[in-house]
Amino acid sequence: MSLFLATIVAGADAARAVSAMIVNASHLAGEVAVKLHLPISVWPILLVWALGAASAQAVPVSHLEVKIVTGAEELGAGSSLELRIYEAGKTVRRLPLVHGEAWPRDSTHIIPVKLSDPLDPGNVVRFSLYYRSASPLARRFEIFAADVELPSGKNSPELLLNATLSGVITGQGELATVDREQTALACRSDADCDDKRTCNGQERCAPHAPGADARGCVKGTPVVCPVNQVCSEGVGCRGVSDAPKP
Repeated sequence: MSLFLATIVAGADAARAVSAMIVNASHLAGEVAVKLHLPISVWPILLVWALGAASAQAVPVSHLEVKIVTGAEELGAGSSLELRIYEAGKTVRRLPLVHGEAWPRDSTHIIPVKLSDPLDPGNVVRFSLYYRSASPLARRFEIFAADVELPSGKNSPELLLNATLSGVITGQGELATVDREQTALACRSDADCDDKRTCNGQERCAPHAPGADARGCVKGTPVVCPVNQVCSEGVGCRGVSDAPKP
């Protein structure tokens, strides 16, 4: 029993030590080089924490939630309003947010958006709201605040690009975020380029290779199956009659 309690106390002390050292290091970052001399028992805890944080940022999402607060100008019936997401090396996503209905001024709207193709937040360059009035005589449309929220287990939602849109669109146009720095988009490992599909080959992170996209990723070589067989995701090469139907 004593040994068990001692183990718990030691683990708690190690966790507190890691937390304190990380805080001290963050205060010194940018001023001097920091070296951490940690006990051997602490390193496994620190490694698990770091891997967990990295994996959480790299997970693609299949749905979003858009929260828009209108200003002094309403959204007229029949007008168009869509979320546009610009990704490195891909075509722009255009996601409708209204279907002909009007929005009164000073109102709040929460729109769930389901994505047909998972979105990697780390690949997003910028996003915008595109507005087109249904009538050439309509007045401008004012957006007091607009957030694109990512799925999160935290108390407060995570915002796409950590940005909130606010402004006025007259007649037709876009309200967009500032473009993300290219250095933040560059891949660092093959895992950053993996599209989670096997039949189209293994993607590589090779920024200087011919054919590399804006992120530095190179497409893989598609799987070549024997005669009368096709590659199916999750099962590999199978006979045509055995391949799962879409």
